[in-house]
Amino acid sequence: MPSSKPAFFFSATQSVDNRLGDLFSFIWASYAGLRELWWQVRGFSKEFPAMHIKDVEKKFLSGLPQPGGIDFRQMFLDREWSRHEAEFSKWLLFEACTLYEGWAEKVCADVFPSKSAKSNAKQLQFPSGTTKTGKPDGYPVPIAEANSATSALMVAEFFPTLKASKLNCWPTVNDHLSAYRFFKECRNCFIHSDGLATQEILDLHTKVMAIQGKTPSPFKHPFSLPKPILNQRIALDLRDCSLLATLVRKLICTFDAALSVASKSETILEQRLRFLISNNPKWTNLPGDGAKQSQRIHRMLGASRIPEPTNLGSVMAWMQTKRLI
Repeated sequence: MPSSKPAFFFSATQSVDNRLGDLFSFIWASYAGLRELWWQVRGFSKEFPAMHIKDVEKKFLSGLPQPGGIDFRQMFLDREWSRHEAEFSKWLLFEACTLYEGWAEKVCADVFPSKSAKSNAKQLQFPSGTTKTGKPDGYPVPIAEANSATSALMVAEFFPTLKASKLNCWPTVNDHLSAYRFFKECRNCFIHSDGLATQEILDLHTKVMAIQGKTPSPFKHPFSLPKPILNQRIALDLRDCSLLATLVRKLICTFDAALSVASKSETILEQRLRFLISNNPKWTNLPGDGAKQSQRIHRMLGASRIPEPTNLGSVMAWMQTKRLI
């Protein structure tokens, strides 16, 4: 089996998964770099207390392009490392929530008609519930719409592989979304009220602590979740925000599989294969040998970033009916 086969169906899922990896790499590299510089500046200033702060700045930035003016005294001497960790935590919080929001909007725009795409993208950010009038609310709404008209090909050939991912958290997706809501509301508080905890934050914190107290816990790694105090600034934990990014990865994997069964997904599958063929018509000229034909189809699927099907022969037959090969 080609190693290039993705673990997800939708291009947006593959893209966001890669961006989450890049996010971790960049943030931890920045964390390590700032931590080292913070220590060095403090140590140097302690050894040479009479040196003017501007001369200290020149010592560490000499030969580098001016990075926009760093207040060395404020950033390295007056500010404790815990303050910097809080900023890294907020960075992770904002990025993880933004990536999940963007993913939901893109996938829903691909799968659903415009009249329901926007609302479904919002619903994917909430656990199951009911409206004031008793109607279903939250993620079950878009899942039900996706299952109202399914593709037999996607259900039989791709869904089994997608749902088998170790990242899939369907049995506990409601709990994972409840945790996401807590962090999402924390982000909203930082945007709208300078990070001051609201009653909603307190209620969500209580809910998540109760969820992870279950036996077994739905979360592989528990959150520490410092207890918020009403109208006081929310204290973010760096490890918690890192776990949030992992939680987002599990959510997009879970819903990628759940939405892949929609009839529109088969259209997306066909479009991706046609795009590949349009750029290189040689793909349609299959070799006569059966084993080599299978290898060619494997390569086509891999080049189109399509997951491994359950039965390659069934997919080949479908491709023939669509005149793709």
